[in-house]
Amino acid sequence: GIETITRNVQQIVALVNDILFLQEMDLVLPDFQAVDMNEVARAVTEKYATTAREQGVNLRLVANPNLHPVSGDSKSLERALTALVDNAIKFSPRGGNVIISLRGKGENVLVAVEDEGIGIAKEKLPLIFDRFYHLEKSGDDLFGGIGLGLAITRQVIEQHQGSLDLSSTPGRGSTFTLTLKQWR
Repeated sequence: GIETITRNVQQIVALVNDILFLQEMDLVLPDFQAVDMNEVARAVTEKYATTAREQGVNLRLVANPNLHPVSGDSKSLERALTALVDNAIKFSPRGGNVIISLRGKGENVLVAVEDEGIGIAKEKLPLIFDRFYHLEKSGDDLFGGIGLGLAITRQVIEQHQGSLDLSSTPGRGSTFTLTLKQWR
């Protein structure tokens, strides 16, 4: 009924916002500053605390107080991390864990989002970062699978001259790792 219509309208609005964000990224180079990824991760964790709880998923942040800031645009980096956490929660079973962890490695900062969700088959791995590609998920959401989230994440990380790595085992879960350069 009306709840389904409302949910679908919200999903259309989110999709349009994602398209506009990608368009803006194609046109505008952000002004890079020193960004504390602990703060970005904390903001995303707080934003998704209620959603995770409602879906029976345990969302946990493992911050790193000794982390160097990264060179970047905090709004874009938050958007990238939001997409990863959103997917991790969406594809996790009730009682599953989603862990965001941060660590330094050489001149880089690594931000990992690990879930115990459905995982991704090896043959699907190269496709999941394509705009509008979606993994099948059961449910009645009309637009539930239309995805720009991972395409946004990839584009943000490329714009930051970083990398986005994925390891996944079907039925066990996935870990997405962002590698970003430290601020100099």
